[in-house]
Amino acid sequence: MDKTITLEKFVQILSGTENTMEACGDAFSLIAPALQISRITLDMNIPETRQTPTGEVRHLTIYSGEMLSDEETEIVWLEESQRTFENGMITARVYAPIETNWSPDERQFILSAIRIFLIHIGRFRLVELVQKSALTQYLTGLPNSGGFLAFATRKVISGEITKYNSYYFNLKGFGLINRRFGADETDNIVRRYARALLEFCEEDEVVGHLGGDNFVALIRKERTGDFLNLLQKTTVYGIRDGEQVPVTISAVAGVYDIDDSLKNPGQILGRSSIALSVARSLSNEPFLFVTKEMSTRVYREKQIEDRFEDGLLNNEFKVYYQPKVDTRTHTLIGAEALSRWLCKGEYVYPAEFVPVLERNSFSIGLDIYVIEEVCRTIRKWLDEGLDPVPVSVNFSRSDLTDERLADQILEIINKYDLDLSYIQIEVTETATSKEKGLITHFLTKLNGMNIASSIDDFGTGYSSLGILRDLPVSTIKIDKSFIDNEVLTRRDEIVLKNIIQMAKELDIEVITEGVERPDQIEFLQRVGCDLVQGFFYDRPLTREEFEDRLKNKTYNI
Repeated sequence: MDKTITLEKFVQILSGTENTMEACGDAFSLIAPALQISRITLDMNIPETRQTPTGEVRHLTIYSGEMLSDEETEIVWLEESQRTFENGMITARVYAPIETNWSPDERQFILSAIRIFLIHIGRFRLVELVQKSALTQYLTGLPNSGGFLAFATRKVISGEITKYNSYYFNLKGFGLINRRFGADETDNIVRRYARALLEFCEEDEVVGHLGGDNFVALIRKERTGDFLNLLQKTTVYGIRDGEQVPVTISAVAGVYDIDDSLKNPGQILGRSSIALSVARSLSNEPFLFVTKEMSTRVYREKQIEDRFEDGLLNNEFKVYYQPKVDTRTHTLIGAEALSRWLCKGEYVYPAEFVPVLERNSFSIGLDIYVIEEVCRTIRKWLDEGLDPVPVSVNFSRSDLTDERLADQILEIINKYDLDLSYIQIEVTETATSKEKGLITHFLTKLNGMNIASSIDDFGTGYSSLGILRDLPVSTIKIDKSFIDNEVLTRRDEIVLKNIIQMAKELDIEVITEGVERPDQIEFLQRVGCDLVQGFFYDRPLTREEFEDRLKNKTYNI
């Protein structure tokens, strides 16, 4: 064997491809038989690093010669190691029968070949890492969205995808873990959690990490129960004050039972994320399977979110005015401003878009838009010689975290040179003590600016009677649920009469909403509430329709 020529061919084979692992068998076949090499192995021991978050331990046979007879025994005749860029170690071992007797030149030749191979392995791992990094989440080493979808696409192409359930899950209490252990150790805890997920997965399953506390998985359907149990409770550990502390991690999951309706791999993530969105809004649901109704609803909500900013810029939101009437004289005494959204020729009503905007903290943009439009309109009426009535403008509870909100409201009123009596700010009664604090602060600030305020849906929230005592409001609006019964009883009358009497003694105006029937008017007059709002007098009116109503404020009842 011409060692120089053989070594050149050996190098050519390894250099002819980026995949050294695939080529090494052919390369070593050039030299191994003549030297009685029976086997060559490769051990990789890579520590946990940013590049390899879960570490890597592999034992591979990269060349295997003819089977030894029962009488023959092989031993390691040569061993060579190389340190990796992550400060790990790769070791190649050359096996040959125990009676092998290499000359010094042959031994040196084999050693040269092994060293060349290790250099190529180093190059191969760098290329592999670069390719893998595009499809891998850096913290955990799990597939990112690209890596997850690449796996899913292969299963779609092979026709096996309907054998899987898709999971999109979010860790509960992640912020608490962060505060308890600090950012660095929390990263370690997430890595350990990722390793636990990996240990559960079989070779034909995948779990991915989208970043933060968001994960995805494709798990065979027959293992659904086991995987959901894992998501509900997985115990890892964190290091605090030098000691291991058990950390139990639970997740909220959306599950998509993949069926033949799947059109493309992207739906695998989309549909399971829909179920997760619904599950997260239901605090008692640790997981939820996607349904067609969920998909339709969430798609609609996404449309609302995506279109909202353009809707404001293009003045697609129209302000309607629902009259408030004094039932003693049937006279218009005020109005509530209500928004309607004319989106691409279709009206979207507040019951549909307001909850979406509130969840995403977009509502303040709409509420500021409405009060600006109301003030502009009142200014127009005054300039045209009309006699406006006070208009109440709703502000969402989610708006109240903005410290400058009251100042913004005053600036807008002053911008149009309006008397403060023309505007009333309406907020909905809160359901929590925390929100009550925000409302109290906001209303107190408005009161100091001499801007009237109103509590909407009075009687449905947190400590209603306490509001009469604690909040500096000008008006309370009795919720329609108090008068919705087909037959209004003596008990209804006693409850409402006492609320109204207390409010009036505190110099708080009372108005009832949702009034639609004559018997409701009679009932309210008996209990002392003469101001109403509802379809009995008028539906919400366009600006032009309300202008006509301002010209003749008396209803012919």
